[in-house]
Amino acid sequence: MEKDILNVEEAAAFLKTSKPTFYRWLGQGKIKGFKVGREWRFYKSDLVSFMESSDQEKESLKKELRRMDDYFAERLKKKGIQID
Repeated sequence: MEKDILNVEEAAAFLKTSKPTFYRWLGQGKIKGFKVGREWRFYKSDLVSFMESSDQEKESLKKELRRMDDYFAERLKKKGIQID
């Protein structure tokens, strides 16, 4: 049976990240967790939601960068500056 609750090491491995990065995300409130005694625990479903939201955020940033690239390329073109 698959575990639904993971500890820090398991959660970081599940997200394929280092423990320092995982703790940073936890401190920033990007990852939901709860304490059992002095140790953190994480629902796998919350980690999956985090990954999905991260993917959506990346796609949104890529779209914004493409818009900015098009905008500046057009401005340079109007000024007669050619870029490769």
